[in-house]
Amino acid sequence: MSPATPAAQDLPETQPRFGPFRSSPSPARPSARHSGAAGRLRIMFYRHRWLRWAAAAAAALAVLAALSGDSSDPPLAPAEAAPLGPSTRLPPDTRGVPVPVDSAVFAVGDEVDVHAVLDGAAVVRGAPVVSAATAEVILAVPSDLVDATVDALATGGVMLVLVPPPQTDPAAPTGAPSG
Repeated sequence: MSPATPAAQDLPETQPRFGPFRSSPSPARPSARHSGAAGRLRIMFYRHRWLRWAAAAAAALAVLAALSGDSSDPPLAPAEAAPLGPSTRLPPDTRGVPVPVDSAVFAVGDEVDVHAVLDGAAVVRGAPVVSAATAEVILAVPSDLVDATVDALATGGVMLVLVPPPQTDPAAPTGAPSG
C-alpha cells in the first residue's frame, strides 16, 4: 500500500488533490484584490479561525441576553376591570332570568312573584330583582325553578307581582320584623 503524500507518489507539490482526502478545512481564501476594511476583516477571519468562533459565540450571547434580560419597556398597565354586572348580585343557588317588562316600576332589590299568564299559577315566589332596565328586569330565580320560569315565558309570558317588604311590629323595637 502506498502512502497518501504527494512526495511518496512522485507527484508535483502543486497538483490538486483528488479523492476522499480532499477537504477544505476553512472557507475559500479571500483574494488580495479586495482592499479596504472589509477585505482586511475577511483575511483576518480566514487566517484566525478562532475569531469566527468567538464572533459567533458573542452574537449568540448577545441574542440570549436580549431575549432573557429585563425589558427596558415600561411595565404594562393593569387591564381595566369590567364593571360588575348583575351576576355578582345573584344570591347562592340562583340563576338570573331576564324578563321583558313594559314599564320601569321595578327597582333593584324589589321582590316579585312570577305568575304564568296562561293559567295564572305562581311559578316563583319572592324572586329578587338584581337588575332593572327600561325594557327588562333580571330576576334571581332558584336553580330548580329556572326551567319552569323559562317555559312560562315561552308559552304565554309571565306577570310580575310586587311583594311588599316585611312589616315591622309597632310594639317591637324599631326595625324588627313582625313574625
